[in-house]
Amino acid sequence: MTATESTPDPAPASTASPAPAMSPQGIPLPPDLRSGPIVAGVDDATACGRPLRAAAFLAAATGRPLLLVHVRRRAMPMVEGYVPIPEEIGASDEAEDAVEAELVRTLTASGDLTGVSWELLSTTGEAGAELVRIAEDRDAACVVVGKRHSGFGDFLHRIASGSVSRAVVARQKFPVLVVP
Repeated sequence: MTATESTPDPAPASTASPAPAMSPQGIPLPPDLRSGPIVAGVDDATACGRPLRAAAFLAAATGRPLLLVHVRRRAMPMVEGYVPIPEEIGASDEAEDAVEAELVRTLTASGDLTGVSWELLSTTGEAGAELVRIAEDRDAACVVVGKRHSGFGDFLHRIASGSVSRAVVARQKFPVLVVP
């Protein structure tokens, strides 16, 4: 080989990362955004207005479906040695089914979920623990919960059942949006 001859430079190694996932509006999504739905806790349609709208906005912005989780409260405390009779269980289930049907009607009529693919999932248990469990099972992109305003009634509620937003944030393994 002479000084005037040169070998061609090898092609540079491709260091470009794959193109980021894009939202329906063409905005790049974070590469670590989980693949699952936006999960939001709902108790009744009037009380969950702002958090519901925030969750619907996130679902539309990211192109993810919206999974609304309604956690049924146990009608009777689970006390050691207490065995509920079937009539108690059936009456409680019928009342909860009616509440759930009304919730679906109200959510549909509200217009807050227009243009968003959504599903309502009902479960029974402690609201914070159930939201975390479902979010993990579905690989949630984000969990949206509301924060109740302070007042004597809310104070008594938090003493009796705890704060859902606090329970979800404490067990976070995914992004959590708390909406006042």
